[in-house]
Amino acid sequence: MKHFGFYRKLILILGFVLTLIFAVGIFFTELSSIGKLLILGGWIVLYGTFFLLDFLHRHYMDDLLEQLTLLIEALIGEQELHIFSETEDTLTSRLQHQLLKLRTILLSQNQLLEQEKGQIKSLISDISHQIKTPIATANTFAQLLNDKALSDEERTEYIASLQISIEKLTFLTNSLIKMSRLESGMICLKPERNSLNDVVLQSVKTVYTKAKQKKLTITFDCEQRYEAIFDFNWTVEAVTNVLDNAVKYTPNGGTVRLQITEYPSYLRLDISDNGIGIPQEEQAKIFGRFYRGKQSASIDGVGIGLYLTRDIINKQSGYVKVTSDENGSSFSLFLKKD
Repeated sequence: MKHFGFYRKLILILGFVLTLIFAVGIFFTELSSIGKLLILGGWIVLYGTFFLLDFLHRHYMDDLLEQLTLLIEALIGEQELHIFSETEDTLTSRLQHQLLKLRTILLSQNQLLEQEKGQIKSLISDISHQIKTPIATANTFAQLLNDKALSDEERTEYIASLQISIEKLTFLTNSLIKMSRLESGMICLKPERNSLNDVVLQSVKTVYTKAKQKKLTITFDCEQRYEAIFDFNWTVEAVTNVLDNAVKYTPNGGTVRLQITEYPSYLRLDISDNGIGIPQEEQAKIFGRFYRGKQSASIDGVGIGLYLTRDIINKQSGYVKVTSDENGSSFSLFLKKD
């Protein structure tokens, strides 16, 4: 803009100088006085027209800049203002369209930021609520252990309770770390061709001790090797979470069954139990973060396992389904074959 203004002034000055030179030169020619005046008048009219066009151009540019300023001010104020006609294919109408498009994008991003802020606040609140109980319990038993008058039996009982609280806190902390790393994108899942059979066997090993304590029977009859595309370690985590829930919510002496079914595009892993079941009104909520049903109040847990499972499977282009009634529950994990 500075260069344009400089050149415009330079042209005007040169034009004025040329006009003077031309005017002086005319009077030294052999033309008649009328001819000289006509030529001089024509030159003045031409140069005056140039001045008029320059004035109109500057006025147009000032008006255009004022309209653009109003449009930008409206966008800053999150208002949708249409100054230029959208029916005409002009540079200003295209510019207005792009600015309004930018406004829509920025508003969408602001909404996402507000949602993320709300999720962070909710997460902090949930974490505070979940951590408060085991910390308070551990602190209580730690203070009780300072009593020198405690009997050996009481001291042993308090130490066991303190250890349970610490284990709960450790489990919760590890779960929260896994969840936050997944949600923040700090962990990038690397799906590749793996054996789903090996995933199941690894998960069964993880929960075997708990199942044995409750005298549960875990069945997995599979003579064929099934392969799909998934991240092995994180899929083990997802399957283990579901299997651990099946063990926790199945009564002593119950049965947990695992079965793989092959479809053209997916492998389906069913984890079924004959436990307490999930009420119909809660089945849509169980995958929510920190959600625990009414029937799970007396059973240890923090409500993160199923949330992690669905997130892990979804991030690998799969999905999770659940069916449940009073006879037990069945979770189906679908993993893409290719």
